[in-house]
Amino acid sequence: MNPVYCKYSGDRAARFRIKTVICAEEDGTRTVRKFPLTEEAEGHVENLYRHFLEMEESFAGTLFAPNRCRKLEKGVEFEFVGGETLEHHLDVLYQKGRYLDIVEEIKKYRDLLYGLPDNIPFQYTEAFDEVFGKNTRFMDCMSFKISNIDLIFGNLLPGERWTVLDYEWILDFPVPIEYIVYRAVHYYLHGSTKRDGLLDLHIFRLLGISDEDISMYGEMEENFQKYVAGDKNTLSELKKTMLRPRIPARDMLLAGRMETFQLYFDDGTGFCEERSLKKTYFYQEQEIEVRAELPEGTKRLRIDPAASAAVVRRLRISGGERALVPEESNGLRLEDGTYVFDTEDPQLILGGTEQLKTVTVSFFAEAMAGTWKKEMTALTAALRELQAEKKELAAGRDFLSAENKALSDENAQMKQYLDQLRSRFWWRVCAKGKRIFRGSKER
Repeated sequence: MNPVYCKYSGDRAARFRIKTVICAEEDGTRTVRKFPLTEEAEGHVENLYRHFLEMEESFAGTLFAPNRCRKLEKGVEFEFVGGETLEHHLDVLYQKGRYLDIVEEIKKYRDLLYGLPDNIPFQYTEAFDEVFGKNTRFMDCMSFKISNIDLIFGNLLPGERWTVLDYEWILDFPVPIEYIVYRAVHYYLHGSTKRDGLLDLHIFRLLGISDEDISMYGEMEENFQKYVAGDKNTLSELKKTMLRPRIPARDMLLAGRMETFQLYFDDGTGFCEERSLKKTYFYQEQEIEVRAELPEGTKRLRIDPAASAAVVRRLRISGGERALVPEESNGLRLEDGTYVFDTEDPQLILGGTEQLKTVTVSFFAEAMAGTWKKEMTALTAALRELQAEKKELAAGRDFLSAENKALSDENAQMKQYLDQLRSRFWWRVCAKGKRIFRGSKER
């Protein structure tokens, strides 16, 4: 046995301090061995083999499989498995600019976790509160039967079966699956500055994880790191630093960049610079509000919220006490009312303003540039395709509805015609019967 790598996890509580060694065997194979550094940590290392047996049983018949583990005299030994991790696979997609595929792969990972057959409903325990704190609020959510919270992308090796390379952090009580998904995505996004371009994709939102939940999961992770570190501060402080949102230099520049709002008044001859007003503002987390008097005879308004690609949120337009809704836009409107403009000339057009004297426009804006603009453009294109498909389906539904009505009308007409035929038939039968009856009486 020839050690080729050694890592000491000494910045933990005594019961979690271990040594990890990668060894080269005489036949050229490699193994990974873990040993306790303290007497208190012996149970932690022994649990690894127990967890292997539990996961092997739990994952039977699923896509996942735990890395093989066997007992040593004072430690455990894992197989050294080569190949490309899920983390590496996502990095390759990122380098190719395939941002939508990254989101889809993460959704696939999430769905695989939720699809495990022996998942159980989450229940609070004292142990859960001890590790993650009491400031949580979970209702009607699912948990693993075997709570491996370290299913991060770097610990998964996709293949015919997905190998779980390391499972040191399995907890013997339920932990919500969504927290485990959050943890994997968080450490992927913040694990390397080369992935900073992904931060603007808002992957958590695309996974259905709210900002409120992100805050809660961040606090849970911080409490977990304190649990692992015990009276040690080094790892805990490092994790605290990782949990602080890092703002790329590009975003800092954009936040202080001046932008232009422009409002055009159309009197029936079209929009032009002479009949418009401008207001400058800075991209910051503050509301932009503009109130203007409308020139007499204004038939339409054109609102340019920015002079470059931007995301406009919480847009409100009013004329006096009347709320106004844009009739046209060259941006993509999301379900929550957010507008995504992947053009250098964002526009919103409103009609029916002849009776208005004033208009008030308020909104929040975020700039799009560089990598984020490319990503949002790709997302916008995909959403536009979905909206187009939705319109086609709606048109097909309307066509079928019209066809159904036409068939119903035709059926009603046929029924009326048949009723008339039946009426005539019985009238003829009765008339003939009367003639026959009269004839027999005369005879």
